[in-house]
Amino acid sequence: MSATERSRAGGYARYEKQLMIALIIAIGVVVLIGFFAYSPRATFDSQSALNWSRDLWEGNLPNFGSYRAPTQHPLMLALGLLFQPAGDYGPQMMVLWSLVGYVALLIAVFRFGVFISGLFGGLVALGLIATRLDIAWLAGVGFLDPPYAALILWAGYLEARSPRRGGIVWVLLIMAGLLRPEAWLLIGLYMLWVGYPLSWSGRLRVLCYAAIAPLIWFSIDLLVTGNPLYSLTTTSRNAGDLGRSRPFSTLPYYTLYWTNTILKLPLSIIAGLGAILAIQQRRKQLIIPAVLVATTWFSYLVIASGGLANVWRYILVAAIALILFATYTLTGWTLVDRSSSLRRWWAAGAVLCVVVGAAWTATRLNVSKIDADIKQRRQVSDNFRSIMVNPAVLRARRCGPVTVPSQKLLPEAKWAFRLEPPQIIPRSDTSVPVQREGVALVINPSYESRPDLNINEYAVDDGWQRLQIPPPGFKLLASNEFFLAYGRCAP
Repeated sequence: MSATERSRAGGYARYEKQLMIALIIAIGVVVLIGFFAYSPRATFDSQSALNWSRDLWEGNLPNFGSYRAPTQHPLMLALGLLFQPAGDYGPQMMVLWSLVGYVALLIAVFRFGVFISGLFGGLVALGLIATRLDIAWLAGVGFLDPPYAALILWAGYLEARSPRRGGIVWVLLIMAGLLRPEAWLLIGLYMLWVGYPLSWSGRLRVLCYAAIAPLIWFSIDLLVTGNPLYSLTTTSRNAGDLGRSRPFSTLPYYTLYWTNTILKLPLSIIAGLGAILAIQQRRKQLIIPAVLVATTWFSYLVIASGGLANVWRYILVAAIALILFATYTLTGWTLVDRSSSLRRWWAAGAVLCVVVGAAWTATRLNVSKIDADIKQRRQVSDNFRSIMVNPAVLRARRCGPVTVPSQKLLPEAKWAFRLEPPQIIPRSDTSVPVQREGVALVINPSYESRPDLNINEYAVDDGWQRLQIPPPGFKLLASNEFFLAYGRCAP
């Protein structure tokens, strides 16, 4: 490379770095404004982890075996410990962590797009993922999936730039493996990839790296429950209890269905074209995105066929990797020789794809729905807390337990009021006798199907009547937008 070429490359790298810093600042400001404007509350899984971390903070072992508890994730427990000093703001801190992960994910996709087809590719990739509002929603309500995807995408990007680099890639993959066991497959593949050219001592070293995340996970389960495989077996049982498992024959369909749910049809088609073009053009920069798609789909088939939950969040990394293929469809023409007719046809096709995709998005985009959902999640929390301290409800609480329709409100009750069974009981637990006194909370029928209140799991629960009709003799004590409180104190 000549001195002039090196100077141009250095200038390009500086411009890319400056643009990345500007994007981080701009996106970060927007995210912080949204965070303070909405003051969102953490979702069921994140708040459960925060409760378990408080147990550890206070010197007690957490109860992973509580009614329909979610899977524990070691990194979430560590974060929960870190956020304990925030007190009642702990749930918001869990959401903020998810939002930071979302920003990191956007920047990772931008950098990967630059690696694939220059700055134009980076900006297009960023635009494509930023308009997948389902991913933004996950971050806005505090799911662990955006940070998990960020760890995987950064590890993939850094490895693509410098194959077999180890170091930081191991750190990122291990952290991802402490959030989701699906990352263990990537860790195993990376161990084989890095270890192949090494001596036996080197292979033993990378084997030790690969074992860190599973061993930490198994050790926590063993310490708390006595069963090192507790998370895997219990998650399978809960999926069955909640009606979220699917027959194996339907899983290929759901794999593609969930992927398209995230991407939407136009982008799914554009991503498919990108895969064809990448093979035809032998674009090695897309090998790692292809690996991420294949391993995510494979791990989803494995965990879902093993009886674990069949939910769209488990496809997230594959969908994001496919966004990079879509980016290549829209920007790869810039890498073709200017005199080539392929460049002109490809550019024209890319413009057509953009027009069609933009029209599709404009006619179906519903930002107000996400806005309303995040606002209502905070209102659900506020309403629950306010009705629990209503004077009439407080008097009835002294007479007996509080019952709620299902498991959905248990983490909030534990965090805000330190209520645990038998002080608070889900009526969907059919092993518990019919309540005779105390407080029975009922969901306002207008909100029975909200994700964070959903009592419509009829396949596994005892129907609407048991969950939504107060026990005999209970009288209305108080109500607000989301809840009705009934109570009874026996003579």
